[in-house]
Amino acid sequence: MSTILLNFWGIIAIILVGYILARTNVVPKGTDRVLTQLAFASTLPALIFVMVSHGDPAAVFSAVGTTNIISAVGVALLYALIGRYLLNIRGTELTVGMLTACYTNIGNLGIAFLVAITGDATAAAPILLFQIVVLLPFFFAVLDWQTGRNSGGIMKALARMMTNPLLIAVLTGLVVSIVKIPIPAVIESPLDMMGKANVPIILLAMGISLRGSHIPKWGHDAAALLLGIVMRCIGGPLLVWLSAMPMGVTGKELMSLMIVGAFPTANNVFVFAHRYHANVGLARDAVIITTFVSLAVILGIAVVFHTA
Repeated sequence: MSTILLNFWGIIAIILVGYILARTNVVPKGTDRVLTQLAFASTLPALIFVMVSHGDPAAVFSAVGTTNIISAVGVALLYALIGRYLLNIRGTELTVGMLTACYTNIGNLGIAFLVAITGDATAAAPILLFQIVVLLPFFFAVLDWQTGRNSGGIMKALARMMTNPLLIAVLTGLVVSIVKIPIPAVIESPLDMMGKANVPIILLAMGISLRGSHIPKWGHDAAALLLGIVMRCIGGPLLVWLSAMPMGVTGKELMSLMIVGAFPTANNVFVFAHRYHANVGLARDAVIITTFVSLAVILGIAVVFHTA
């Protein structure tokens, strides 16, 4: 228990340092964006590659590894059914709302939370692959159809997917792990150092971004927003638990899977909404609110399940 709470305090402390740096103008505006871009292109792929290459590839392709995929599909379908038939949410509002519920911030803040608490990012690999390879192309196609905008066609979509640094890191890490290719120390050492820098960089960026943040207000899309928050922060980990229990998953493994299931809405959902000029406020507010709600839920999961 003390280790869990200490790790969580470390997360909060680094976020506070980032906020203080921004509040006292030690760092200029836009530093958070620079740091997240830096992490996405370098430190996070390094972290993922090192952990996946040293991990058990069977864990990625196992039935247990599918629990967060089941959860993502489940919350998306639940959002669609409840939103459409009970709350009368339609069109792009329904699509963006589904994204807020199922597309998680695994590539930045999520893995930072997971590694800070468990010390391992392997549990995030299956859903990371699923989000990039399946969810993203699907929702782009739906938004293309709904808005009449062409995002570049199948070839550009494939090019975006195959040049994603996170996908490249997962796939190369899996190849190294499966084939058991020895990694020379001159390569692994700098990758390991870069990977260890990822968590503090992301947490500092989060703290910096809090300076001058928009305070969400309940508006005409309140129902869509609230449903997305509940599905993401409560429905996600709950569906992971329901799908993992019949498989006999317990202890740290279950805790890791549920933490992944509770990751907040991805910042990229806000980017996607901007791209299609579709319900930008809904996406923005979901990202902000789920970030803080998710942090509380993850703390609860860590406390309850670390000895289960």
